Amino acid sequence: MRRVRFSLFPVLLGVAYVLIEGSFAPLWILLFSLLHELGHIAAVCLLGGGIRGFSGGGQGFGLAVNGLSYGGEIVAALAGPLVNLILAAAFGLSAWLRDGGAWFFCYANVGLAAVNLLPIMPLDGGRVLRAALALLCPLPVQRRISQAVGLIFLLPLLALSFLQFLSSGYNISLLLISLYLILLIKENGNDV
Repeated sequence: MRRVRFSLFPVLLGVAYVLIEGSFAPLWILLFSLLHELGHIAAVCLLGGGIRGFSGGGQGFGLAVNGLSYGGEIVAALAGPLVNLILAAAFGLSAWLRDGGAWFFCYANVGLAAVNLLPIMPLDGGRVLRAALALLCPLPVQRRISQAVGLIFLLPLLALSFLQFLSSGYNISLLLISLYLILLIKENGNDV
């Protein structure tokens, strides 16, 4: 592994939230995000690829990989959300059987999988879309199609998140994620 970039800002923000609100939710989500990345790492290793770098910070975690075919990239990209869906199923089953408080863990993992499967670069769904498009069309067409598909998925999410914020008066997290993803579409339109 050549480069490792990691920011302590999200960890410190999570710790501050725990101290102020008394809720461990951000730290659990951070743990589930790390398990998600371990799913990617396991898939890359099993497929014979290499990991050039790992980054983590205010914009999430990411891996730079090499040595994978387009099919391998698709499998490796889907491995992270699969880990979250397996965790969601386990926590959901536990909550259902025990009628307990594990529902938060189930929903948190479903949410992480759902956001990561959006077809927006550099999210996992965007990586799947780009790898599939690489098999079918040249680079400039890949960029245009991936940006268009990303916007098609993101605009309804943005509208829904805005309505959620208006109705709740305080829940701004989905709106912030949507705005951030719009910036990612613009930023990654020229990066393939």
